[in-house]
Amino acid sequence: MRSLFLALAVLAAPTVAAQAVEIDLDANTVTVVGSATVTAPPDRAVIRLGVQTRAETAAEALRQHEEDVARVLTQVRSYGIADRQVTIEGLSLGEAYGERGPDGFQAFRIVAVETDSLAVVPELVASVVEVGANRLDGLVYTIKESGPYQDRALDEAMARARAKAQRLATAAGRTLGDVAAIVEQGAAPVTPFPRGMGGYDEVVVEALEAEPAAYSAGSSDVRATVVVRFALRP
Repeated sequence: MRSLFLALAVLAAPTVAAQAVEIDLDANTVTVVGSATVTAPPDRAVIRLGVQTRAETAAEALRQHEEDVARVLTQVRSYGIADRQVTIEGLSLGEAYGERGPDGFQAFRIVAVETDSLAVVPELVASVVEVGANRLDGLVYTIKESGPYQDRALDEAMARARAKAQRLATAAGRTLGDVAAIVEQGAAPVTPFPRGMGGYDEVVVEALEAEPAAYSAGSSDVRATVVVRFALRP
């Protein structure tokens, strides 16, 4: 019995390597691929706020930086965001450079904020800019629980695989039989592009107004792909 290895690239999960699927070329089977996409509304936002502070000396830059970060955290908490939803990522401290070379020192940290209240995102970002955050390093909308959407996508992918196999069996003058094998190709939610100030690039923020239209969450696609082998009857 001959067999063929079919490599399928998983479009819905760029980080997942192509998977090799062994397909039986028995004349009494038909193997098909079914794919489906379910669109879902994001219900969680992850905001990465940069706090960058410059001063003449390293000690002064660090002191002022701690005050800036503290103000940002206080402002974030005022929106009902719990400490477990806030992550402070590292601390960098070093020389700052201007057009003529070294120009004092600068301290930098990222404050990552997670919120399920998407409506507050525009106002929250605008308000933290006023108290010390001067960079937006990312704004991404995600789905908290993608399981139900993944189940729907799998159901639809399987239905499409069956319909495709039925069409092929009919065209070949055969009757479609039972499922002989199923391989589910790993899939994951596809998050929307980062939204807000500057798209993908980090930006330095000088002023910002809370404009909800600029922060539209859009939608996320959850995809599923299955490889199914059906038996064929005369």
